[in-house]
Amino acid sequence: MQDRVKLSRDEIIICYQEDVAKLMKYLSWLQSKSGSSTSDIYSGEGIGRNSMAVPVYDSTLLSFIKEIKTTDFLNRNYVYTYSRYRMKTAADELRVIDACSLQDITVLGDILSKYVLRGDVKGAVWSEGVQNGVYLALLLKLKELMEIRKPLEY
Repeated sequence: MQDRVKLSRDEIIICYQEDVAKLMKYLSWLQSKSGSSTSDIYSGEGIGRNSMAVPVYDSTLLSFIKEIKTTDFLNRNYVYTYSRYRMKTAADELRVIDACSLQDITVLGDILSKYVLRGDVKGAVWSEGVQNGVYLALLLKLKELMEIRKPLEY
């Protein structure tokens, strides 16, 4: 899908296996939360009608986002991938995720990058990734791709 230096399957697996293993610990949480809300608005004592709404995020979601930021998947130029594959909606993202092969693993990273980097500016984007199932689809696809040769250990 992308025009980059072509690495062998084993080289790609070696490059990304550690990062994928880090993210796999969130798979069961995403399976249970996918499609539901992972954020809320703080409405504690002393918050009046004239106060600014403060979002509160699930701590596991914040840990997941923090973990993604430590991986090689993060790419600030994700916009070019979105343009190339004409991705505008979550349905488009899910379609592309489903079509990706091991050689296209950077495309999966670019989709993750969109949610993480845009979420830094607008936190609601982090929750959207859980609600629309993109995070779950990404992790399931990464697991499938990494287990081509042998089961992934995490």
